[in-house]
Amino acid sequence: MDTFEALYERRSTRSFEPGKKIPEDILERIMGVAQYALPAPGGNFPWKIIAVRDQPTKLLLADCAREVAKTMFGASFEIFGPGHLWYLPPETRLRVAEYTTTGELWEYPRDADVVFVPCLCRGGTWNDCTHPFTVLPDILDQFVGYPTMNMWLMGHSFGVGVGYNGMPLLDVRRRETVSESLGIPMSWEPTGAFSFGYGKTKRYFGPTRPPLEGVVFSEYWGNRRLRMGLSESRYETPKLPETHLEETIKNINFVESFQDAPIPPWMTEQVIDTAIWGPIPENFKNWRFLIVRSKAAKEFLAGIVAEREHTPWFFNWAELQYARTSGIAEEDRLEKVEEVYNRGLGKWLTQADTLIIVLSCYDQWRDQPYPGSGVGRMAMLSISTACCVQNMLIAATALGLGVNYDVLAAGDTRTREQLLEYFGIPAASWVPLGILGLGMPEEKVKAWRKPPLETLFYDSYWGNPYPFQYKI
Repeated sequence: MDTFEALYERRSTRSFEPGKKIPEDILERIMGVAQYALPAPGGNFPWKIIAVRDQPTKLLLADCAREVAKTMFGASFEIFGPGHLWYLPPETRLRVAEYTTTGELWEYPRDADVVFVPCLCRGGTWNDCTHPFTVLPDILDQFVGYPTMNMWLMGHSFGVGVGYNGMPLLDVRRRETVSESLGIPMSWEPTGAFSFGYGKTKRYFGPTRPPLEGVVFSEYWGNRRLRMGLSESRYETPKLPETHLEETIKNINFVESFQDAPIPPWMTEQVIDTAIWGPIPENFKNWRFLIVRSKAAKEFLAGIVAEREHTPWFFNWAELQYARTSGIAEEDRLEKVEEVYNRGLGKWLTQADTLIIVLSCYDQWRDQPYPGSGVGRMAMLSISTACCVQNMLIAATALGLGVNYDVLAAGDTRTREQLLEYFGIPAASWVPLGILGLGMPEEKVKAWRKPPLETLFYDSYWGNPYPFQYKI
């Protein structure tokens, strides 16, 4: 399937044909693209995925989803029924509210062929090595979103319906119940039911997509970035290149450095536009993107990232740096360690034509009141924001642009506060997850070593390697 076709046509599937199986070779190709997700700094993949096929576990997830939704949305029909669905047309609002408040909407893991349960590393307690940043939950949470979006898009390209249901594991009691059932250790947290199967009907419509002006700012918080169609009377709209989705995912154009050359404005807008076609849990629009092009702002960001090189414990021990290079071929490890000290960190931030600060929200800010704020931290917010970032990485690569992504600028409380203050971002509501760089590519990043799929996917139970049959 063409890359942009997949990015714009992907939808969430909410009903599946019971008993209709996905061919194993197709399923393994869908799973295979998870390997090509962005690793956390240090080369870690702080996630594991359990593939569930047995009906009792699928029923457990469906029942948990219904119970949680009924508790949240059924408590007050007037508020959490039609009121919660303020964005729907009045003529359909009441009908949708009926199966929302009963929890029926979220029961679909029951009929899916395979339900994947993505698990994230809880609080950084389990990793292949020490993280080079202070472990803030939302920073790690986002790394579940990158393999998620790869698999979602690949499933769509094969005609497989996909839906990511966070409702079954939204409260602590049910997370513990599912963790016990699947043998998930306490250092890992299940995030939801990622369901794959063949949809009963094709879903043409999904949540409403916000205008770019509503979610994209330029240089400073609140300074809305106008689309080219509103800011320029005449502009070129070139035809999008045709690329193959799977090949694009497997060859994301990560670069160490960018050329000193501008990128056409329409490309920047095209990349940003694909972000709003990512998942929107409950239509929250829980993400914002701040475009940075000024030299002073780029130098500020590069400066706070460069400081990390001198952070005690994390960066100033060569031995520790070497220990962190397990994801790199052994013959290249020393070279990588030397590069950290010789080149420094964040140099590409001043070279990129455009930087995009990626922001997600906690509980305080929504487009509408949210009844589930009392259930605790919601990893799904960072995960869904990362899905939007993955859309942009894929789109930029399809356009021939170079990309890089940095989380160190948001990786500890001190630098995070500096970033928020500099750009006027409301600190009580919005959390920076990272900085995406776009530009004309120069030096490519040496490919990191992909971990074996058997170490990322478990079959039915924690620790039971998935029996891959096909060469992917």
